[in-house]
Amino acid sequence: MSVKVAKRSARRPHTSANTAPTRRGTHRGHIAFIIAKQLATALHQLLGPMCEVVLHDFTDLEHSIVHIEGNVTHRAIGGAATDLILEKVRKGDTGQDLYGYATSLPGGRMMKSSTIFLRDSEGCAIGALCVNLDVTDFVAARNALNAFVATRDNERTTETLSDNIFDTVQSVVAETLYETGRSLATMSRDDKIELMSQLESKGLFQVKKAVSIVADMLGLSRATVYNYLREGRANGGSV
Repeated sequence: MSVKVAKRSARRPHTSANTAPTRRGTHRGHIAFIIAKQLATALHQLLGPMCEVVLHDFTDLEHSIVHIEGNVTHRAIGGAATDLILEKVRKGDTGQDLYGYATSLPGGRMMKSSTIFLRDSEGCAIGALCVNLDVTDFVAARNALNAFVATRDNERTTETLSDNIFDTVQSVVAETLYETGRSLATMSRDDKIELMSQLESKGLFQVKKAVSIVADMLGLSRATVYNYLREGRANGGSV
């Protein structure tokens, strides 16, 4: 979408991609500014003290701030346009709004911002509504949570926290099946012998009830499980 350039007329000042209007207050009564002020109040009330909403009028970029809700960036009415707005206006690159981009404050505080350009009936960008969120504390909380829940991906260690031996045995069998990529429904006899060897290597059969539980899970008799264990040992743990 290209941005239209206002034509010279008796009613409005001439503008171009490289020059900004010089008369102040030309657009402040425009319906877009009236609605933008309402939105600024609503957004600040909704998002709270970490939110700041700034309304810019492009008729005077040196003093473009005409309305502000919140005090995150410590700016005031009559303040200048940001470097981003100056660049966009100079290049005439105001055809698309900007959402959720990263910004920062002096001192290292992190911000998340969106800029919505306000346009007149001819499609000219006449101002901007900028929403700024201070996300520093949220980023710190995220980093703390990530560090807290992080595990070592290169060391696959699992543990079932249960005092029920049935749950523990089932968990070990399920984990072993996951590692091998097999399912009980499609396992051959040799697959089951190899499974027994793997379960034994994990110390599962040190539990007295393990043979009975595994037999039930695989639809085998206890005698068959013992036979598979013996065959696995005879084959050195591999089939």
